Amino acid sequence: MKSSTLRKSLVGVIVLGGLGLAGFFGQQSYSANMTNVSVTLSNSRLSFKGALGAGNAVGSSQVALNYTPNAYPSTASAQLQNGDAIKIGSAGVLNDYTVASISATNAYSFTTTDALASGDTEAGDDVIATQSSILTLGFTTKTAVANGIFQILIPADAALVNADGIPDAGFFDFGTTAKTITCPSNANATFDFVGGVATASGVTIDSRNYHSYICAYSGTGAVDTVFSTMTIDSVINPAPKTNHIAGAADTYRPIVRLLDNNTNVVDETVVSIGVLEAVRVTASVAPLITFEVKGVASGVSTCGNNTTVGTSATAVPFGELLISAFTHAAQTLTVSTNGADGYSVTATENDQLSRNNVTCTGATPTSSDCIVDAVGDSGTMDYNVINEWSSTNVKGFGYSLDDLNTSGLTPAFEYTTNSGACDGTGDCFRQFADAEAASPPVEVPTGIFSSTDVADNHNLYVCYKAVISTTQAAGNYENYVTYTATANF
Repeated sequence: MKSSTLRKSLVGVIVLGGLGLAGFFGQQSYSANMTNVSVTLSNSRLSFKGALGAGNAVGSSQVALNYTPNAYPSTASAQLQNGDAIKIGSAGVLNDYTVASISATNAYSFTTTDALASGDTEAGDDVIATQSSILTLGFTTKTAVANGIFQILIPADAALVNADGIPDAGFFDFGTTAKTITCPSNANATFDFVGGVATASGVTIDSRNYHSYICAYSGTGAVDTVFSTMTIDSVINPAPKTNHIAGAADTYRPIVRLLDNNTNVVDETVVSIGVLEAVRVTASVAPLITFEVKGVASGVSTCGNNTTVGTSATAVPFGELLISAFTHAAQTLTVSTNGADGYSVTATENDQLSRNNVTCTGATPTSSDCIVDAVGDSGTMDYNVINEWSSTNVKGFGYSLDDLNTSGLTPAFEYTTNSGACDGTGDCFRQFADAEAASPPVEVPTGIFSSTDVADNHNLYVCYKAVISTTQAAGNYENYVTYTATANF
């Protein structure tokens, strides 16, 4: 992150305007400042360097930390996060573990995915979680230097352990492997770079140690040349400084320099970077499902026909049914769920359409007070068998499905299905399961569509169709269709 974002995030870069290295250390210097200097860490989290407290046990996955203030650089588990690779042990023998969870009630404990092994439970044993970064350097040259060297110096511990791969409190560790330095792209004969060189604790200035990373070039150099792609891999982030305050960045001052071919400093700028804990965001998600039925207006194309009447979320008002023509209506059904194994939607009717609350007994009632469930053109349609139904000579009521939006669901069938007694011409229908028809086989609620994965607004049309016979008694008819959506968690 660049300097403009540091105040917001405390993990970016400040260019200390007008401050050269000599000015920073109070010594006289004739060097100039490079401009637009930035040093960015790809990962600005602090490394963790703590110790076990008392009460840890072999075979337990619960880890208790020593939380004595400033006894160790890291004392609180809030500096860790789930999935962090962590090492626990002593005397240079550190075993690998993974953080499984951070305690919500105890700020000084966490759990691991594996139980603690023998030798990894004594109070004072090391607890290490290394955070490493790719460091990216950007700058604009101030001076044209022939055959020069760009160098960045990163604060290092004065002790010899600053290159052991273990985080250092208040300093960057060099690591135990050779660093890969990606130098800027060549700019013709002006800057012709050779491979970068990294040196652990390679420079000391006023008793302060620095890791050195350089990119040397041949060529004339140039003024006001912009570079933004010098990178260093696997820089090990510091552990917290003494008296570190959680949520407040520990700041460090790398030095960016341009040297001549005799390694004399020509230009230099001190910058500032901040390193701090990641912010832990927690939330709980309940098993959720939403299911919605919506009406469809008259004149909308569904299941290959235009609806002849409009519907609402709670009503399908066919109005006056005809003897020689179908009446068409539709509704949309929509499901959303976070169920990992998806959902299923079933449908059932309380009885067949009846007049004056007459019970339409059985699957094929004979009463003229019942508008029967249609049996299809070949007479085989029922609540779980589809059939072509294009002839108005076959009377009754039925439904079909239209996955117009192909939203990810799997319909039980569609009006265009070409299977069994449906020929794919566009009139494939089925009966609703009839809860009243309790004689064997019992007509249980039947699946109409489903999914095996989470769903975001899965939707389809349910298309209703009816036509009556000349013997149908005049009057008002009704029944109730119940849709049930069930999520699978």
